[in-house]
Amino acid sequence: MNHRTASDALAALQQAATHHASARRRLHLVPSENRLSLAARTAHLMEAAVRYAFPGPKDGSENWAWPGRQDLVAVERTAAVRLGAQLGAEFVNLKPVSGVSALTVALSALARPWSVAFNLAERDGGHGSTRFIGTRLGLQMKDLPVDPTTCTLDLDALAHRLGSGPRPELVYLDAFMCLFPVDLRGLREVVGPEAVIHYDASHTLGLIAGGAWQNPLAEGADSLGGSTHKTYPGPHKGLLATNDAGLAARLDEHASHFVSHHHPADVVALAVAAAEMDERGPAYAKATVANARRLGAALTERGFTVCGEKDGFTDCHQLWLDITPLIDAEQASRRLFEAGIVVNAIPLPHITASAGLRLGVQEVTWAGMRENGIDELAAIFTAVLRDGADPATVAARTEALVEAHRPDGGADEQVLRVALAAVGIGGGA
Repeated sequence: MNHRTASDALAALQQAATHHASARRRLHLVPSENRLSLAARTAHLMEAAVRYAFPGPKDGSENWAWPGRQDLVAVERTAAVRLGAQLGAEFVNLKPVSGVSALTVALSALARPWSVAFNLAERDGGHGSTRFIGTRLGLQMKDLPVDPTTCTLDLDALAHRLGSGPRPELVYLDAFMCLFPVDLRGLREVVGPEAVIHYDASHTLGLIAGGAWQNPLAEGADSLGGSTHKTYPGPHKGLLATNDAGLAARLDEHASHFVSHHHPADVVALAVAAAEMDERGPAYAKATVANARRLGAALTERGFTVCGEKDGFTDCHQLWLDITPLIDAEQASRRLFEAGIVVNAIPLPHITASAGLRLGVQEVTWAGMRENGIDELAAIFTAVLRDGADPATVAARTEALVEAHRPDGGADEQVLRVALAAVGIGGGA
């Protein structure tokens, strides 16, 4: 029986469709976002989007409280194995539903209430939720010292601090502002073998999986976690991983209480993304870093102040622009938006201005952009932010870049048109 879609529902879908149409004409350079392929998005049209899926009490057995879900359980198990191979982890937990969900589980599982835990201060690029959640869980949260000249941990200062203060039960490395890797082996020497080192890989997960960033579990971290939609081109979800069976059991226990249902459609989408990363990951990760460095060099040549210049600008997907010598950061973001480019105008570590531009090239790289596109991107930045060109006139150049890197050949738009027509919006493909 067909049911007419309620007018208010149509209004909500129309509003979302309007946003979609606008957003798909823009280049997105936000470091915390990526594309999700049509294949991965398809999972959200299936029964997986509305069903629970819990395994049985024994590996591989039917859960008769939730019968008929074995296919979904099998997808999750396969995805965990594939992700484990990419990350060098024996145990992978896919219960977290986001990066902050993974963060919460890790803080709860890896340190006892009232114990000391170190993380990065927000001024040094630490995530704003870590200190709040850790404190609410009863942890004594303390700052990891950072050398402002290198934007990396100051291990000598940390050793001095630990010499006269309490030693940490947990070191939570939560950089959502990052340019360069952490000296994990040096950190282990300083904090000793008893402290648990947890590496939040939300931003660099895809680079780790593709072999273009440090492998935390191989270099001294006990566990890692984070979101799966930044450099990893998956759904908005989270994961936890380790090679320590005891830590894996603790993470699983706490995740089971903090997350009652971990969204099978997202698990299926992540399984698809993981298979795509097996095929494309190494080339994509290498190209992401190369694109970020090329954009940094191109902007520097054109008179922009790009952080980390003496160290090659970046070793990951992020670039930080101290844009204030040319233009206010929020005004810069607004002008770029009018030219069809979306960027973050946010506070940056160790610059004097209240905000700068945080760029990420992972999404355009996953879409296939390489040297010529990056050079044109730098030229558009120059025209809009340095030379005062009218953003509206430059927008056509941006849209040409978008069209040249359209994902799935536009097949996703055909599917969307059919879906919208089925509920009463627009016409068929």
